[in-house]
Amino acid sequence: MNKKKEPDEKVTDKKVTVHQPETHYSRSELIAAASSFGVKPEVMAGALKLAGKDKMTKTEAEKAIKDFLKRKV
Repeated sequence: MNKKKEPDEKVTDKKVTVHQPETHYSRSELIAAASSFGVKPEVMAGALKLAGKDKMTKTEAEKAIKDFLKRKV
């Protein structure tokens, strides 16, 4: 009885994640894409004015909208 033992193979999955910086969008691009955020262009314009920025990432724009809608009037 000749039993050959094969070496144990360990398979490791290494995921390589490359973090790319988010794209910045201009005020006019964000206002034009207001419907993709689920708001009207007027709301987007108000949120951008409240934030005081000319360019934002999508994440920043979502936060600005949230802050604008939750502000005290």
